[in-house]
Amino acid sequence: MKRRCITNHTKNLETHLVNELTLQGTYNARSIGDPRTPWLVRTAAVDTLTAADEHQLRDLGVTQIIDLRETSEHAPRSHSLPVVSVPLYGAAPPADGTLEAVYLGLLRNSGRALALAVTQLAVTEGASLVHCAAGKDRTGLVVALARLAAGDDRATVVADYELSGDRVRPQRIDLVTRQLNGLGIAGADRAAAERLHLDSPAAALSLALDELDALGGATEYLLANGTPREALNALQSRALAGAIR
Repeated sequence: MKRRCITNHTKNLETHLVNELTLQGTYNARSIGDPRTPWLVRTAAVDTLTAADEHQLRDLGVTQIIDLRETSEHAPRSHSLPVVSVPLYGAAPPADGTLEAVYLGLLRNSGRALALAVTQLAVTEGASLVHCAAGKDRTGLVVALARLAAGDDRATVVADYELSGDRVRPQRIDLVTRQLNGLGIAGADRAAAERLHLDSPAAALSLALDELDALGGATEYLLANGTPREALNALQSRALAGAIR
């Protein structure tokens, strides 16, 4: 595993350690916390995990998968890890538009689903693997909410999010090109759509986090949308238990 260390000096605990994972059946895979016992794993879709991938994830303590995709995006699964489905859009994923509009739309319109995903992560024993299609947008927002509520600082959350673009683009560029060609999207709309599907610029998540701050921050947002206080306490304890001292 490649390790990218970002330390929370106020706690003197490496709760923020980002570990890049190599899994044959997915990509854009990272764990958060102790590389041996992380409290959170994030990836692209995991329908085609190999037996070795599943063994690796179980060794890391992963006990459940939280799938943020719509049911129309689901595919037959090759693994036996428990899966909890928490679709965020409530409709087909957007084909075009801007990252900023998508993120703000999720915060404003999908608060209950976002809170449910974080709650599920918090109350389940062991580590959770969170994913969507590319592990970038829906996953990025849920992971940001969970990490902020657990006590991670904004800069490290954005830095983790920013890693996704370089990992997603080479995996999805051909697929996205075919899809956008088929939809006839061109010009400025084409550039925005490519950015939507392939990139993870810090500015996009930062704008969403500005909106979150205006709503009172991650903790207040999650509480207002149904996450119990006890679940947030459990989330903080889980993050500290998965930290490197």
